[in-house]
Order: sequence, then structure tokens, then C-alpha cells
Amino acid sequence: MEVEDDDNTAAPSAWPSSSRRRHLLQFLLHASMRLDLRPIVKYAALTFFAGRFLPALPRKMGFCGARSGRIVRSWLLEPLRDSNLELFALVAVWIASKIHDQKPMSVKSLKALGDRIIADQHFMCRDFASAELVFLEVVEHNIGFSSICFIYLEELLMHFSQVCYIIR
Repeated sequence: MEVEDDDNTAAPSAWPSSSRRRHLLQFLLHASMRLDLRPIVKYAALTFFAGRFLPALPRKMGFCGARSGRIVRSWLLEPLRDSNLELFALVAVWIASKIHDQKPMSVKSLKALGDRIIADQHFMCRDFASAELVFLEVVEHNIGFSSICFIYLEELLMHFSQVCYIIR
């Protein structure tokens, strides 16, 4: 991965269209269901990918001209393929799992899932690590997440479920 300071103005032709974005979000939700993730992990992954990564991607690829600042160069971004974007969706799930799960999922489980659901390309474990670095560079390491209220409500729901089970 290379990071360059560049003022090139490029056409945003490689930016994901709305149909491509919809496909990527469906892919992320499908992967989340296959991994049986907790709701907070799904929500965080969706926020990281759709709310931070995809909006920052054109700027970090140099499509916004002089205002773009540092441009991220990586084989994962050039050319911008669906399979690479699907890898980044899985990386968003991985990062969310690292933040919210007591035992985060392993890269091997993500690779196994990726081999089954990413059609165009099979990625290696080291590709997931590289993609994580690129992902963090694109979002400028901004992965803070304020979920205290959601976590509290989730724990309260689990407590009520246990109380209902005891009453029965």
C-alpha cells in the first residue's frame, strides 16, 4: 500500500453506482447472516462500510482533486472491482467483530466465507490483513463507535429474556 500526496483530478467513473452500492450492502448483510453476527456487530459493520468507507473512497482514490489530500494506492483499489469491494465489506465485519465481540472472528473463518461467496476472486489470509490496512487508511483510522445505548438495550433485552425463561 502506498500513500501519496497528489493533486490530480480524475473522473469519478470508477465510483460505485447506486446499483453497485446496493449489491455491496446486500452482500454485507448476507455475509452477516451467514456468520450469525450479533446485531451490534452487523450495525457497526454497516456503518463502517456504507457510512465511512464508501463515501471516503472517491476522495482517497484522487477523484476529488486538490481537496483530496493523501491518496491511497493499493492493488486492492486499482482497478476497483466488485470482488475487492466485497473483500472490504468482509473487512468491515472483521473490524466490527474486533470491537464488539469478546472473541472476535478469525481471519480464517472470514477467508472461508469469502471463498464461498466472493465469486470472482479467492483472497489469501494476508490479503485480508492488507485490506484492513487499506480500509483504515481510507477512513483515516476513524473507527470510533458510540454504541453505549445500543449495547445497554441489547443487554437489557437479554436480561428480560432470561427472566421470562425463569418465570415459565
